[in-house]
Amino acid sequence: MSAHPNYSRIGQRGFGLVEMMVAVTLGFIVVAAVGYLYLGSRQSFRNTENMARMQESARYALDTMARDIRMAGSLGCTSMGEAAPNFVAPAPGLTNAMAVTGGDTGTDPLGVPAATVPRVAGDALSVWGSQGSSVTVASLTAGANPYAYKENDILAVVTCRPAADAPPVGILRSAPVDLTTLPGAPADEVMEFDRFSYYIGNNPAGVRSLYRNSVNDGAAELVEGVEDMQIMYGIDINNDRAADQYQTASGVANWEQVVSVRISLLMASPDNNLTAAAQTYRIDADDDGTPDAIVAGDRRIYQTFSTTVGIRNRLQ
Repeated sequence: MSAHPNYSRIGQRGFGLVEMMVAVTLGFIVVAAVGYLYLGSRQSFRNTENMARMQESARYALDTMARDIRMAGSLGCTSMGEAAPNFVAPAPGLTNAMAVTGGDTGTDPLGVPAATVPRVAGDALSVWGSQGSSVTVASLTAGANPYAYKENDILAVVTCRPAADAPPVGILRSAPVDLTTLPGAPADEVMEFDRFSYYIGNNPAGVRSLYRNSVNDGAAELVEGVEDMQIMYGIDINNDRAADQYQTASGVANWEQVVSVRISLLMASPDNNLTAAAQTYRIDADDDGTPDAIVAGDRRIYQTFSTTVGIRNRLQ
């Protein structure tokens, strides 16, 4: 019998049961940690992406509304406040009081369609004004149409420099089939004149969206995910061309005194199940001028975005 140990057998020993269990446990811990980090980063990415989409939608909506509100009542070189424009039917007859109007929840200002895309929530706003740059009658009669005016668009034809230092004069006309026949002096300025009405309706997917309804081009979805819209109007009560108080639409006695508009959009995230519990947000849902605390009915992210816009020709 040999007294030497059998090293070959010793070298062939494998892991024991305890060692295997420790290794498996450590493996599970590593996998769980990696999985936890992945799920956490994925949820963080979803939240960040949804917030970015909400902010971008709100920014675009408020910028578009602000542009139209600033131009409310504008006739290029003059305004509806200086002199109500004349009109040739079927173009509408307008006064300065109609340049900006609004309605609280349940009250529709002019321009909110009842059938095409019905209004389902929030306040509504309607503004009249010239849009974009102008072109002279001489250019149109020569065959130019740089702003793609089409038949039946409402056009403002404005004489900016009448004889004998008279004030500018504006006439609203429907665009003829042949723009080269548009009446007016060669130097008269022509610009598109339109009414834009803003309100919340459901889009084809059933999502609340901000709609913009145009007399010339009809209703179009501006951005989706707008859960509510509340609007306050800055009233100039002492004729100093500055807002002295803010009122809801029902509190405005004279729309010619409105010099600014404060808009609050309640945006909802596209995705659900982003928060641990239903979020409580604040917005003036009952049109009393004071924000209310409301508990959401789901686990989406809600955020209110606000801006105040001055009506340019009423502040100058």
